[in-house]
Amino acid sequence: MWLLLACTDPDDAQIRTPKSGDPADTQADDTAAAADTDTDTDTVPPDPCLEDAPDPGAPARPDALGTLTVTVRTADTTYAGTEDEAIVLCVTATDCFPLTQADHPGLEAGGTGVWSFEALGLDRAAVDRVELRTTDGDNAWTPACIDLRFDGEPVYCEDAPGFQMGSEGGAEVTSWTDPAGLHADCGTCWGGALTHGPLLGALTTDTARVWVRTDATRPVALLVADNAAMLDERVAAWAYPSAADDFTATLVAECLEPGATYWYEVLVDGLPVMDRALPFTTPPARGTGAEARLTFGSCAKDAEQPAFASALADAPDLFVFAGDNHYANSSDLGSIRWFYRWSLEREERADLVARVPTVATWDDHDFLGNDTLGTAPGREDTLRAFTEYWANPSYGLPGAPGVYTALAWGDVDVFLLDDRYSRGVDPASMLGAAQYGWLVDALLASDATFKFVVSGSQWSDTGRGDSWYEFRDERTALFNALAAANVGGVVLVSGDIHRSELRLLDREGAYDLPEITSSPMAQTSITTCASGDSELVACYAAISYVTVDVDTRLADPTLTATIRDGSGAERASWTLLRSELE
Repeated sequence: MWLLLACTDPDDAQIRTPKSGDPADTQADDTAAAADTDTDTDTVPPDPCLEDAPDPGAPARPDALGTLTVTVRTADTTYAGTEDEAIVLCVTATDCFPLTQADHPGLEAGGTGVWSFEALGLDRAAVDRVELRTTDGDNAWTPACIDLRFDGEPVYCEDAPGFQMGSEGGAEVTSWTDPAGLHADCGTCWGGALTHGPLLGALTTDTARVWVRTDATRPVALLVADNAAMLDERVAAWAYPSAADDFTATLVAECLEPGATYWYEVLVDGLPVMDRALPFTTPPARGTGAEARLTFGSCAKDAEQPAFASALADAPDLFVFAGDNHYANSSDLGSIRWFYRWSLEREERADLVARVPTVATWDDHDFLGNDTLGTAPGREDTLRAFTEYWANPSYGLPGAPGVYTALAWGDVDVFLLDDRYSRGVDPASMLGAAQYGWLVDALLASDATFKFVVSGSQWSDTGRGDSWYEFRDERTALFNALAAANVGGVVLVSGDIHRSELRLLDREGAYDLPEITSSPMAQTSITTCASGDSELVACYAAISYVTVDVDTRLADPTLTATIRDGSGAERASWTLLRSELE
């Protein structure tokens, strides 16, 4: 048994090491092992579900520096930040790297910026300095902390370097070189080794995904047990977050049971990095019948995001982000990563994703920009960042990239579509042929009572503009394929439009399709609810999200969709019977 420690100063914390017996136990085990060698008894292989996951060990350091990661925290004082883009960091007289900000405020007062420079091939022995220079420093800048990682290895950290960079003279300097060279006066410019997370990702009946971001390549252990005291300690998974992935990693715990409650904890460098272990419950097995609450939300731009606290208070079994999860509106990899980190620094959001299984798809603003298509440059980088910062079950298909995936929760299936990566590459298709075929095959094969099909863009014709209206033929073909195969229980979900709606879409010759639109969770509503709309069941044009309660224990299972405002108060509710979706 071990005691769970709250986050403490590293000097005061206890380092946890793999379990071992006392010397007497070890001697007894050795004697028993020697005796066993004299018998013909078959050796029983260890049960991986009872043993610690093997630690793969730290990755080897290359001889040449491949990826340089620079983290800078700017002082949180008046006029400390800068928007100048002429600051560079040099590690030799000629090897200098610009701390350009692109589409994010990397050097704002009180902020922390990260820059990653890849495929350098720089001889580590040639590094002879840590120098900052500026050629245009009219807007003075005061750094509070600087750290460097060479291929993930912590090699430099200077807290409070004590200078102001600018070109106005006086106390301002146009260059600064650390006289101590590479050294580590501090461990990290972040608050600790765990910079963001944990995020509890997709769960299955026997697995759990937990996402983290660290400040460097460090050993990360995921502990999972079936009781709060963690009496049956087991390292379920290890990871060594890589500089190539912006020090993000998803750890997967296996050997779980359906419908069971577990507790998880994360250790970095052998130290606890969470205030306490957190519980989660795996989905029930298919066909057992159960109640479940799914919460849907989209469009989170504002710095204050209290709706996430309200959503957490509703105790959902699963939270689904339906797009516009941040508003980077950028094709620059560093900027997109900055916005993901910024999003996870919103206290209410961070609390929700640590406690509630969370999955996501994207829409235009967290893809490349407003109303963007898959033909826009930069889609490979924005896909790279998405896969780094979420813990979905999967991402697209081999040879057919994207963020589309599917997961089950008991008798409910959730299909997350990618409405951007291939949108318009074939002018007639939003999904692209591979994703469209995957979706149709998966829906026809599903035996789930309810099947939620989630798209960032709205399905209804009333949306026009940047919606499925632009791809009506593909949408009609999808609806007709479902009708021809008698696929029941389909419910459409969307976001994007900055108002929450409950709709019933007419289909000739088949049951009408309900559409649930959930938007926005943290973004100014710029739309109003339309009048005289025959599809519309309910509408609320302000900060909101939607909870969906399903009960598959009943002879005629039910689904109740509830629009909730930012405080969690009910604004509209709609109950459907499974028999109505046949």
